[in-house]
Amino acid sequence: MKKSLFIVIEGLDGSGKTSVGRRLRSMLQEHHDNKVKSTYEPHDPSCGGIYIRQVLMKKITDFHPRVLALAFAANRLDHCAREIAPLLNAAEPHIVISDRYYLSSLVYQSAADFSFDKVMEINEKAIKPDLIFFLNVSNEVCYSRMNTRNQPKELFETNLEETREKYLNAIEFLRKQNDDNIIEVDGSATIDEVANTMLRHIMEQFPEWTFEYDETDNEQQATPSMDFETALKMIQDEVATIEDTATRKAMITEKVAGFDTITLEHIFLKLLESSGINIGKAVSATRYPTHELSYHLPHNLDIRGAAIIFNEQQQYDVLLKEVSELQEFMDFLYVFSPEKKSITTDYFERDKMQFKNGEIKLFPSTKIITYDDIVNFLLRLS
Repeated sequence: MKKSLFIVIEGLDGSGKTSVGRRLRSMLQEHHDNKVKSTYEPHDPSCGGIYIRQVLMKKITDFHPRVLALAFAANRLDHCAREIAPLLNAAEPHIVISDRYYLSSLVYQSAADFSFDKVMEINEKAIKPDLIFFLNVSNEVCYSRMNTRNQPKELFETNLEETREKYLNAIEFLRKQNDDNIIEVDGSATIDEVANTMLRHIMEQFPEWTFEYDETDNEQQATPSMDFETALKMIQDEVATIEDTATRKAMITEKVAGFDTITLEHIFLKLLESSGINIGKAVSATRYPTHELSYHLPHNLDIRGAAIIFNEQQQYDVLLKEVSELQEFMDFLYVFSPEKKSITTDYFERDKMQFKNGEIKLFPSTKIITYDDIVNFLLRLS
């Protein structure tokens, strides 16, 4: 019988954790429907997430290291309670893949006067992973990958030699003191090669999740994109004979989870349009799909905005970077972020930002639109 799996991917900054995690999820998802979910830490929508992200981005520089350690522990416990545990305890088994977890806390929050034992003590309620992968990559490769990001280094992205030593010590500690299941993987290979290696380990240890696959076939299967009318008709046909609202919503939720980014973009923009917002041209200012917006107020006043479509869960630092790349200041933002409403925050620090045209303004007022909003919108139309 299948049981849910909680898998963590760890490694030095620049080791490729995020890219490999996305590829691993894609490979598993292809054979296990919508039962594979990705998440990350620090988790911005959870307790203390914005504070932690501001410390990492060096926006907050005057802080006590113990406060940061406690913030990470609180963030993790909230993350576990509101996102990870519900998936692991669902009626149908799930696989949850987290980019970083408590191994990172041992490395980055421990100190001479705050031992590994103390770090684990404040994380004692954290869910224990079934499997932790540590991507072992040389310092040279990590620095090279970080340099391609074209953005300032975060708080802990320096002195990788010392960080590597702490990782190895922390891994030994967790194996001995916490009986954690940790596998070191050579992360210097290609993304597909690393993901294939991890997949083999998962299926060896948890054979109930085994499926047939060809390691030489690394082409990801793209979900066909649909315009809004096509997607809506498909939904309407699917639920046409269902009278119970809860059942209709569950069926729509399952369908929406399988939509690709382009289809979700069409629905997201139609949702905004239904609220009286004018949809303008697509702009290439950010690496995510972005559209100009405008809204007409009384007395011939117009305010400008932008719609940004994320294809991964919201991260404060990512949104800050994308907004700063806009050519001109926007009064408001609508951001689509593929996650549940229950773990989403609409709060973003309204700090001063310099835009690409040189203007310095307050961060725009921001509204997050999630899968739940998309589902409810389609439910009303069906």
